Parts: sequence; C-alpha cells; structure tokens
Amino acid sequence: MDDMSRALDEALLKDLECPVCMEYMVPPIKLCTNGHNICSRCRGRVQHFPTCTAEFLGTRNVVLENIARRQKYPCANRQKGCLELFSIEHIAEHQAVCVYGNIKCPFQINWNCSWKGFKSDLKEHAKTAHPGCFFEESTLRSSLFSDRILTILSCFGELFVHYKRIQNGRLYCAVQLIGTSSEASKYKCEFTLRAANGIEQISKTFLVQGYSEDFESSFNSGKCLRLDEVTVRNFLEGNNLNLTIALSTV
Repeated sequence: MDDMSRALDEALLKDLECPVCMEYMVPPIKLCTNGHNICSRCRGRVQHFPTCTAEFLGTRNVVLENIARRQKYPCANRQKGCLELFSIEHIAEHQAVCVYGNIKCPFQINWNCSWKGFKSDLKEHAKTAHPGCFFEESTLRSSLFSDRILTILSCFGELFVHYKRIQNGRLYCAVQLIGTSSEASKYKCEFTLRAANGIEQISKTFLVQGYSEDFESSFNSGKCLRLDEVTVRNFLEGNNLNLTIALSTV
C-alpha cells in the first residue's frame, strides 16, 4: 500500500470510530439531527449526542454501514505486532484469541481463575495451576456425573477446552478450540456414552467450536452433546459416567 492509500485508509478508519466509546462502529449505525454518527451500543446509553446535545433520528446511516461492511480493520494489538486485517464480522473473534493480546484462563468460568496472558503461555499456566484438569492427549474419559466440569486438552499443536454441565434436566458437553471458528472447523469431537453392560451406547460427533462463542451459546444452539438427564442415568455405574471424548482432524 502506498503512502496516499495508507493515509486515506487511516482517515476512513478514524471516521468509523464511535465518538463515544472510540470503538469501530458496526451496523446499525445511528444518526443525530446534526448528522453525527454513533454506534448502536452507545445509542442505548445516551439520550442526546454528547458533543452537540442534538436528539437522535430514527433513521440509520446506510451509506456508512455499507462502507463499514467492506472495510478491513486492523487488530487492536497492532502496536504489539499483529499486522493482520479483518472484516467487521471477524475482527472480534480474532482479537479474542490473538497471539499478541491477552486471553483469560478458561477456568475463570468455574474456579474464578484470574490469570490473563498470551495464548502461547496458557499451556504452561494450565499445567502448573490446574494439573488435575490438564491432559496432553486427544482422548479423554470423563467419569464424573457432576455439574461445571472443565478440562483442557493439548493435542495437534493446539489447546482445546471441554466443558460439561448438568442443567435444566439435561447433560451438556461441548468442546472449543482456543482459536477462531475457521481454525476450529478443522477438528471434530466424538462423544461416546457407554452403559455398564458393554452393549448399549450413544455416540454423537460434532465440529469443534471457536473460543469466541461462549459455552451457553453452544448448549442452546445444539452444537454439542445434549442428552436428557433421565436417559443419562440409565448409563450410570453408581454415580459415574463412562463418557469418552475423542478429538480428531476433519
């Protein structure tokens, strides 16, 4: 990109910043009566435009929305070395797992682990801080019939998070790759629940999900193992499951 093109691109990116939160605006983009733009999130927080105190219109800036959809955006970690560009639909997902930015420990959701750091350091943290829930293999046998069980698997040069929940009369199991959805689509996960008699079993296979999608969304969308608790109890040995989670490439 030459200097003029780069300057124009930077100027356009500046125009796409919300003047309230300074984040890039995504559709729908709202307008005040003086023609100022504001992102939909900030629009819900203020009654008048902050700088000119004008009221808001019910219309949207369709032209700017179309520009925003076509624009490529730099990662928020570009000052740290990330030079990739993304569409508005994909930049948030990338930034959640960018190797130049900080990510949160997956165990924050059940153990309130406060660790934050680079993706490249997460494996060592998990091995040190959560050794009983970290496994360097592609197959895991999950035996506890308990709520909020989380484990990390290290295989294929990647880190995967398995989360098991029992809620609303159902058993839920999902697997995420600590990466984007496009990276996660290269892997699949087979869940196999076996009965004590060695004959009956339930087996289901799903694509692995990306790290930016929270587990509750996976549970609600059906992109995971979902079994009625009544059914699962027929497979228990005492209070233990014979559930195998096997990861493989697509």
